Amino acid sequence: MLTKKIIILSFAFLLSCSSIVTNLNENSWAESVIKKMTLREKIAQMMVYRMNMHYVNFENKDWKELIQLIETDGIGIIHIWFGDVGSSLTTLNFLQQKSKLPILVEADIESGLGRRYNGSVRLPPMMAIAATGNSYYAYEAGRISAEESRAVGIHFNLAPVVDVNNNPKNPIINTRSFGEVPDSVHKYSKDFIKGLKDFGMLTTAKHFPGHGDTETDSHSALAMIPSDSARLWNIELPPFRYAIEAGVDAVMIAHVSAPDFQRHSEVPASLSSFWIQDILRKEMSFNGAVITDAMGMGGIIKNYSDDYAIVETIKAGSDIIIQNDRLSHFIDVIEKAVLENEIDEDQINQSALKVLKMKEKIGLHKERLINSYNTHRTIGKKDNFLVADEIASKSITLVKNTKQILPLSPELDEDLYVIDLYDGANNHNESHFTKTLKQSGRKVNSFQLDKSDSLVVANHILDQIPSDAIVFLNAHANPVEWKENIFLPEVEADFINRIIEKCENLIITSFGSPYLIMDFPKASTYLCAYSSNQLQQNAAVNALMGKNSIQGILPVTIPEIAIRGTGIKIESKEWKAKEKKIEPGKELIRIRPDEIGVDISSINQLLKKLFLILLFLEELS
Repeated sequence: MLTKKIIILSFAFLLSCSSIVTNLNENSWAESVIKKMTLREKIAQMMVYRMNMHYVNFENKDWKELIQLIETDGIGIIHIWFGDVGSSLTTLNFLQQKSKLPILVEADIESGLGRRYNGSVRLPPMMAIAATGNSYYAYEAGRISAEESRAVGIHFNLAPVVDVNNNPKNPIINTRSFGEVPDSVHKYSKDFIKGLKDFGMLTTAKHFPGHGDTETDSHSALAMIPSDSARLWNIELPPFRYAIEAGVDAVMIAHVSAPDFQRHSEVPASLSSFWIQDILRKEMSFNGAVITDAMGMGGIIKNYSDDYAIVETIKAGSDIIIQNDRLSHFIDVIEKAVLENEIDEDQINQSALKVLKMKEKIGLHKERLINSYNTHRTIGKKDNFLVADEIASKSITLVKNTKQILPLSPELDEDLYVIDLYDGANNHNESHFTKTLKQSGRKVNSFQLDKSDSLVVANHILDQIPSDAIVFLNAHANPVEWKENIFLPEVEADFINRIIEKCENLIITSFGSPYLIMDFPKASTYLCAYSSNQLQQNAAVNALMGKNSIQGILPVTIPEIAIRGTGIKIESKEWKAKEKKIEPGKELIRIRPDEIGVDISSINQLLKKLFLILLFLEELS
């Protein structure tokens, strides 16, 4: 039945999609087009322009720059950061019509289009998908991502992340990874890629040669992989080889180095022919497109000039360049390097051809415009939201339950306390967890503590929590760009350790990195929800309230706490909604007139007479 459902869904989507995967032949569109292109036009095909897909007036400076890039230089690729469905329908169709050649549109859709576009499906992060123990959900995540992305004109997904997250201190990969074991990463990434490809989307494996065993965010500085040859070939590189075997269209090259393995220890892989040509192309037989991570990241700009870096990455073998600004200038720089024989023109030809073939593969040469009918019937489908909810509910993982606090009693009838801890600024708003818990009808006392708060604030909160109370403590720390540390601030970690000593009935949930417990190992009850998004918060509430069973398994080892595969099972046993007591004068009660002896027909007659009187008075005035 499941296989039949997938076949039907795939067939229906391919019928509805105006651009389907095309078989390339010797006399392909791409090869015929490139013969007519100038050097500058070929270079422009390699360049990525990044933008937000929101309404913008034609007089806007950035808009004028983009139109010039399209009409004059023939820019080949647009990267969407954030956007909305309506703007995609109008703006992307407008830009496609302006362009001589179809534009390839890319985005980072690691956890569903809902991460970028409101109203579409937000999916759990990759580590949460792996926590379900079922790679079918990886396929479904890929399917939903492709289905919705294609419906708004996005063709090329810079996902999945195939990094092996084997470093608990990693501030940028962490829950974006499927886990710490290459075979597990392969299992889930393969099905994710298949889901994307089956529904007409181009795919990327990132961040080559591996960003999982680093403690630096390459957005901030050059990240180092502390690996020798054996470790690289056994841990970091296998998922990329598996992704290549699965037919991934592109590999993203990272701003990382492996000083124990490569000859020039300080050179990032993104500028290294050793990594791109010798390892990726020759040793791993990858013939697809190599795309850079953003060239404006700290791993590049802190060590090289922009002009030098862009020339070097092309010389090293990169085909697609994510350079966020001054694209006309960089096209000039590359063109000059070719004319001065610093870059081989044949390399430009090969890179431009790869981009054109990617466009041809998904049929953009036949139809480049978004089908609005398909958009309206695809975005926000109820069935897709239900799949996302199912993945989230099955991902919640109980790591420790030493005092057997869980499951909570369905007859629980006391006030609850919720404390949300954030590793950044949050403005002290109530969490979605708190709001959802309040909907059960129980009295919830909520507190928030964030990075800006002092020890005085932490002490004030601690003083207000009764020692015998049931306390839900939620720790929010997720991998985000430019973050140097994935753990909670010292004040918050200290607060947790003190409340552990004070409160017997303390339930700690990590809404983000599963490794947070390393800073408070004495915690007796610890759950992992893997993300702060509303989907995961809702799933955690349902699990704690007994509406859903707890059945997730840890995709990673938490040193000195739990091994990979840990997961304590708790069967569902739903709480009863607490009845609200209605006190006289405190709440209005809605009743029908006939319930208190009033004749409804008499009221209607009086209203008619009143209406006629009002009409008469209006005429007199």
